[in-house]
Amino acid sequence: MFALSLQSNTAANSKNMRTGYNRRAQQRAANKKAAASKVDYPHPRNLEICYKEGCEEGKISADPFTIEVQMYLEMKGFPHKVHIVNPDNGSKLPEWFRKNNWDGVLPMAKYDKEQYKLSSAEIMMSLEKKFRVPLMSAGGMGAGRFRGKTVKNLTLSLLKSNRPYDDSNPDWVDMKNEFKQLDDYLVGCHNKEGDYLKSKKFSLWDLRMVPALYNLVTIAPHFKPGFEIPEDSPRLRSYLNHAFEDPIFKKYCPPLKKIIRYYEPKLGVRVVLPDDA
Repeated sequence: MFALSLQSNTAANSKNMRTGYNRRAQQRAANKKAAASKVDYPHPRNLEICYKEGCEEGKISADPFTIEVQMYLEMKGFPHKVHIVNPDNGSKLPEWFRKNNWDGVLPMAKYDKEQYKLSSAEIMMSLEKKFRVPLMSAGGMGAGRFRGKTVKNLTLSLLKSNRPYDDSNPDWVDMKNEFKQLDDYLVGCHNKEGDYLKSKKFSLWDLRMVPALYNLVTIAPHFKPGFEIPEDSPRLRSYLNHAFEDPIFKKYCPPLKKIIRYYEPKLGVRVVLPDDA
């Protein structure tokens, strides 16, 4: 009996040692992860972001406004908490959202106690102005002319129109003018700042443009044939090929099906895809 008791005690002690070792290993891993995520430069405190339903954290979204903010926050390295909300039915709305966003504008941000910002543009510009490290608005404000708003608005107009992509379509004429102005600007940037808008890497200005342009060039041919970037905008073509392959954009780049499903309710149509059968 003494031998049996000794053996049982030894087994118990061994199990406790393994449990203690595993617990310490888990704690070391947790401490290492926390240290790696710690930001050692000025950043917004208690930053919280509200995205619309369908933009679940950790999943790719087709909403260009959401993509802009997601890429921006990752490139800045700002820790933040995400809320997925639906202002239309009041689903999962934080109290600070209800009090400060009556129109339900998304994305929305809250930080540093009582700082509230509505829309992707206001969120990024306000954070960039206050927290300059790492700098993402290099090159001055010249590139601020291209904010993606024109592309986003004309994308819906082009897709809704029954007219072809030619000069009989005023929306296409406006889009071509936007392409040409952007192409001319890129010619001035080339061999100076780099292959992006006023920078050698993705900047705040690229974030405002690239997601909207990607949605446009990806989806336009599926709703109506004949779309392409005009030949008189070769620098823009090169810029997009380069930007679409950038690692940060590829991480958040939405697949075709998700883009189509994003635009269907906006256009009041249903597109049948091969894998829908």
